[in-house]
Amino acid sequence: MIASDRLDALDPGRVVTCPDGSVDEFVHVHDAAGRVTDRAAFGRRIADGERSYRFVPQRRAPGGQSVTAARQAHALGAEVTLFGHCDGPMFEFPFDVRSLGSPAEVTVCTFPGSDLMFATDGPDLADCDAALLREAGAYDAPADAVVVANAVSVPSVDDVLRGFGADDAPVVFDPGPIMGIGVDRAVDLRDALGSLAERRPVVVSPNREETRAFAGALGIEGPAALRDALGVVAVVVHSNPKTTVATADGTVDIDTPDVERVGRTGGGDCFVGALATALSSGWSVREASELGVICATHRVGTNEIGDRETLR
Repeated sequence: MIASDRLDALDPGRVVTCPDGSVDEFVHVHDAAGRVTDRAAFGRRIADGERSYRFVPQRRAPGGQSVTAARQAHALGAEVTLFGHCDGPMFEFPFDVRSLGSPAEVTVCTFPGSDLMFATDGPDLADCDAALLREAGAYDAPADAVVVANAVSVPSVDDVLRGFGADDAPVVFDPGPIMGIGVDRAVDLRDALGSLAERRPVVVSPNREETRAFAGALGIEGPAALRDALGVVAVVVHSNPKTTVATADGTVDIDTPDVERVGRTGGGDCFVGALATALSSGWSVREASELGVICATHRVGTNEIGDRETLR
């Protein structure tokens, strides 16, 4: 993993992230007897026909894949510009934020060791496309690495990807929770990523379930086959107990530390933010993935975003 002196040598550049954003309300689920703490049992009860539960609010926080990635990049010292759906005071950060519209509203039902999320995506996210990003200046913003995230909340993310021009700055794409993706949608993403990869380096970073869904919809299996099908520099599968890095040189696994999970949201987003930050510093995909593992592990183990001091 990353040694302290290597972390000291991290010299981040400019990182641009886009295009989602959400306000996340964390709640406990209650029935007549009190808090429901067993997620699996909760699912079975719903399947058996139970219909009435209460949400008891705990806290509200800014969310969204590109938002959390931006916060992680900033914590590591990158100069960050976030083009996201960030209307409202909750998105006041110590870096440049260019709002594209109203955020999604996400209810996060927290259970010990796991979360269950329900998202309501507003019309602004549904209308997000390359024209909107171009008008906001995202394609002209100086960048040494770019994060594009969330093919679920942003239906036209393939159009957003096609809007990026030729450049040496890598684009890191995290599709988000695309389980159940259909063949036509997978082909659209494949074609958009392949086209982009002809103009600049592209790294695709889904988790294990998302990789399986994406590859399966394309009729293939595994990170290496997905990388070949997309024509990208690398597919990096952030997961536990192993993170898998597939490049033209082959496939390697990085151990993901097993920690007691305080929270389960945002780990993958911190991974992607760290991955892009390290790439902006000139690190290899393998080295950048190791930093991603450290940041993701810190996030799920503390529910905080780690900076270089806390990550040592």
